[in-house]
Amino acid sequence: MHVGLICNPDAGGGRSAKVVREAEDCLRRHAVDVIVRETEAPRQAERIARELAESVDVVVAVGGDGTVNEVINGLTDTGVPLGIIPGGTVNVLSLELGIPSDVETACAVIVDGQKTALDLGKAGGRRFILMMGAGIDALAIRELDARTKRRFKEAAFISSGLRAYARNPMPDFEVQVDGRATVGNFAVVANCRYYGGRFGVAKWADPTDGLFDVLVYEGRGFFRDALFWASMPLEWHIHHPGVTYLQGARVDFRLVVDDAIVWYQTDGELAGRLPVSVQIEQGALQVLAARNDRVDQE
Repeated sequence: MHVGLICNPDAGGGRSAKVVREAEDCLRRHAVDVIVRETEAPRQAERIARELAESVDVVVAVGGDGTVNEVINGLTDTGVPLGIIPGGTVNVLSLELGIPSDVETACAVIVDGQKTALDLGKAGGRRFILMMGAGIDALAIRELDARTKRRFKEAAFISSGLRAYARNPMPDFEVQVDGRATVGNFAVVANCRYYGGRFGVAKWADPTDGLFDVLVYEGRGFFRDALFWASMPLEWHIHHPGVTYLQGARVDFRLVVDDAIVWYQTDGELAGRLPVSVQIEQGALQVLAARNDRVDQE
């Protein structure tokens, strides 16, 4: 078995640099041939994944969800499966697939896991596996300081979001889900259930069903917004009067005011500004997942 490990050495505040060394040693003990490549610049993992796909059986992302996203974009159309060894600040896809943070156990999934065909989303030419978000979450990511993220991890996103909320108006935009239109100022197009940790923003999302779960929220004032966000950990936000929840395979975002600026993110990385169209690519990626996990497996 030939495996390529792609590591972002800065992910997880530098934790992934240690994780990749442990993973390399562990896989070699399983008689696996290992190639290790480290990234030095944004989006470099995408190019490395495409190169490694020509000579290995599995390409493994060692890092957080940002690293995973880059590798996914490099593996598209190659037929080479993705493996994951968590090493980032937030490892949402690992939670979704039941991949443990323990390196030894995660390596066992690489060696003996089952291939699972997962859907991908595509927004403005960029593929994602977790979600696309438009509005306050993307703005918070845009304004997030990298040093603060490394130091405070998940809490840094909350702090950045609160600052972005206080300083910036949240323009409305139109969301069409397979032609059904609604209006809001925050939206998540979810391929997976989890969002930013164990928050189930789209509690019924399934990365194997060929559909997005789309949550659109129309905020109208501080107390209404506070109720929405405070109810999210318990998944009560679905019943908030400002929420519309739809499913579909295509989502189109349009600005209500032409000169408004609304940012969007994919898998927790800033990706662009609205308008944008989002399509699903059913079963587009093979991923090595833990056996007996909740997602359907081959």
